[in-house]
Amino acid sequence: MRIPVITAYKWALAVAFITAITQSMLASGQALTMDGASGVFFEPFAHVVPAPAKKWNRPTLSYHMVEAGPVAGDYINVSVEEGYGNWLEFGYTRGSHTDGGDPTYSPLFNYAGMNIFNAKVKIVSENAHRHAWLPALAVGGAIRTNVPYVSQYFARKNATNGDVYGVATKIVVVRKRVAVLLNGGVRGTNAEVYGYGGNATEWQARAFGAVGFPIPIRRLVFTPTFEVDQEPHHLAYVSYANVPTSLIYAARISRAPDSRWSIDIGTGRICNTIAPGTNLKINHAIAIAFDRRF
Repeated sequence: MRIPVITAYKWALAVAFITAITQSMLASGQALTMDGASGVFFEPFAHVVPAPAKKWNRPTLSYHMVEAGPVAGDYINVSVEEGYGNWLEFGYTRGSHTDGGDPTYSPLFNYAGMNIFNAKVKIVSENAHRHAWLPALAVGGAIRTNVPYVSQYFARKNATNGDVYGVATKIVVVRKRVAVLLNGGVRGTNAEVYGYGGNATEWQARAFGAVGFPIPIRRLVFTPTFEVDQEPHHLAYVSYANVPTSLIYAARISRAPDSRWSIDIGTGRICNTIAPGTNLKINHAIAIAFDRRF
């Protein structure tokens, strides 16, 4: 069956429109993770902060605040991320922390914070070589130093942990003005909840994934997102504790078509009962993030 020329033309325009809007959400409305890399709340995208070919960009700044409940307290991160040539990004995050008030378990977390260094290389661009099925592919990692959580309480010293990962990101156009953002990868890590729960007993390979639905509303893009992050099985110094998979429900707001800012709001099921009788009460953490690209 032949598709009428006008219908095909309208379909092409619709695909171009939604792809441009979604690319705007990824690139222009660039948002950083808690580690400082381009991504969702925790997990990275395969995309990097935008920069001209063979040139440095201006930095992207980010502020995250997570109200993690009466036991773990609040986590506050400030990040700066730099990019080069639209294939490389790297940056630094300073994590700070306010104390929880639970006399039994809060002492595991009532410490100042940690330093986070990240880097990512995009090795394949999305739709490269005119392959519409091809996702963007990237490799990267993060290292966290002076991590006090749990370790300082038991060993009287700060720890170091980190991640190395491979990730793929793809925009799938479903129909007119409707697209889905798919993200997934595998990380090797010795960190629990990306370091905010301390160290794991050993390095493990853990999967992560996210799905987002960019919705253009006038000059804004509203993107509901669902994020899943497997965690290492056992917490260092508390080996009987079993940390569950983190589930994040979030929404991102940015401007189209060329936004230099974004706002993220989210909640999730992160760490509640990790052992019989041990409830950290972080199941309904509230998080907000502000990002600004200069």
